[in-house]
Amino acid sequence: MRFDDLADLEDVGAFFRRKKRAARGVPARRLIAKIPGVPARGLREQPLPLGSTAFVVAGLTTLTLTARPQRPFRGRRLIVDLSRTNAGGSASGLVNITSLDIGADNQLPVPAGSSMPAAAFSSQAVGVNLDMDPCQGGIEVTMGVSISAAPTVAGDRVDVSAVIIGQTVG
Repeated sequence: MRFDDLADLEDVGAFFRRKKRAARGVPARRLIAKIPGVPARGLREQPLPLGSTAFVVAGLTTLTLTARPQRPFRGRRLIVDLSRTNAGGSASGLVNITSLDIGADNQLPVPAGSSMPAAAFSSQAVGVNLDMDPCQGGIEVTMGVSISAAPTVAGDRVDVSAVIIGQTVG
């Protein structure tokens, strides 16, 4: 078909779009059947659990939470949960985030050694989305936490758990 023959068509652009699609062939996504139990390919919102740890009597005052995603991952929201068992009244120290690293790259806009309250990233916090660096599968994601005053009475403890909500490819 020559261009002169297209003069009577209402939408010349639509003709060229159809022609381009036909030249490319059938899209691959139409060839892949949806099989139950097989995850769809593409970006997905998923949690990356960093685990949990606890500040206890005669324990460390600096602890680390670690995860190693198995697929490419980019964190968007950090959620930190603090739980205090305060039988003797000594589990009242302030819990701070001292580091948030992907591999060797610091994700906080403050120099090493600085800290911020972990409560800033509680599940009820608003407007605390992050734009973390993407990481490949197998790269370690770590978060350091510290407590201003460790529990001093037996049975008192401060539990810390964290999860990063982000996008995975897979």
